[in-house]
Amino acid sequence: MIPRFKPYFNWDEITAILNKEDDAVVKFEKEFSNVIGSKYAVSFPSGRIGLFSILEILGLKNNKIITPSYTCIVVPSAIVASKNYPCFADISLSDYNIEVDEISSITKDAKCVIPTHMYGNPADVKKLKDIVNDDTIIIEDAAQALLSKDVGKYGDAVFYSFNIEKQLFTFGGGMVTTNNDEIYEKLKTFRDKTYSQTTFFSELQKTFLLFNTRLIFSDFLFRWILALWNINGSMHWKRMGWSLKNPDLPVEKIYSISDYVGLYSKVQASVGLSQLKKLKTSIDKRIEIAKYYEKNLADIKCINPSSIINGSSFSHFTIRVDNRDDFEIFMKKKGVQVNKVFDYSTAHLPVFKKYTNKDQQLKNSLTAGSNNVNLPSYPHLIDKKYKLDHIIQSIEEYDK
Repeated sequence: MIPRFKPYFNWDEITAILNKEDDAVVKFEKEFSNVIGSKYAVSFPSGRIGLFSILEILGLKNNKIITPSYTCIVVPSAIVASKNYPCFADISLSDYNIEVDEISSITKDAKCVIPTHMYGNPADVKKLKDIVNDDTIIIEDAAQALLSKDVGKYGDAVFYSFNIEKQLFTFGGGMVTTNNDEIYEKLKTFRDKTYSQTTFFSELQKTFLLFNTRLIFSDFLFRWILALWNINGSMHWKRMGWSLKNPDLPVEKIYSISDYVGLYSKVQASVGLSQLKKLKTSIDKRIEIAKYYEKNLADIKCINPSSIINGSSFSHFTIRVDNRDDFEIFMKKKGVQVNKVFDYSTAHLPVFKKYTNKDQQLKNSLTAGSNNVNLPSYPHLIDKKYKLDHIIQSIEEYDK
């Protein structure tokens, strides 16, 4: 079974875990800002907590905040949790990023815009900055866009995620970067006052997971571990009584779950420092995989593959298919796991429909949320091209 994702992880990380230092978190923040090219970096329990914290320290309340409709549910949820209102914009199907030209026609009184660099494809934040008012705050969602072109160059702050599908993986955690002195100081103060210190048990748990990452993500075991992972996630939502179909889904509770309130740990930071050393190599491999897919999938009629976007770091390689569930079942029979990172348009979810105008169609977001599929594109694949060829041949068979 070819898994849908696998961290770029080897014995360097194991060594880093064994040799972790007490000041690893501070070192990781400093090195991360150097690699990204930002003045400051502040670590958080997760990327979503980083976003929520930015909104809190900026003092935004009862304001409209523009976000693309096709993005992770945690983005509009953070807006609601911070006592603001999401205002949705459609996306372009060429790169799945916010349609910048549409923003000026949505609302003139929005205090903030959160553009997502979807799948690592850099959004045109420079053009966005030229369109919005001078005092409009721009928070860039770079959860999938480590080292994507110009990320952080024009926005006021950027948040990143280090979760399972990202270019840098530390079993959770996130970072906020900024070049603004005031935002940096407020973020540090808010984080240290709001979120609890990492417990010994939490540190031990992270150590165990990270130490066994190579085993967990082995081709043999991952299929079964992922199944258990999904069952556990489904059971958690069931216990909480949550459903994306629920118009009263308490989205603000996403920001009070215990899993997300413990500070970034020393063992995670140690692994992060190791991962930073090979981040450029990892992304180069992702780009090479994307180009290989583009070349070999060009003539297949049943799919619409992603274009190669200049400056993308390709957290995912995305195609659109007419019948996503049918395609997923077929590929699974061929021993290939495909992924639906966002199988929804947030504006079309019942809980967020009240924030949309009646005349807003947001058709591209709905298309992406209904038809997008992400092919395996983790860095190890380029070293085993026979697996890439198997994926491509399987899609050719599906086409026939």
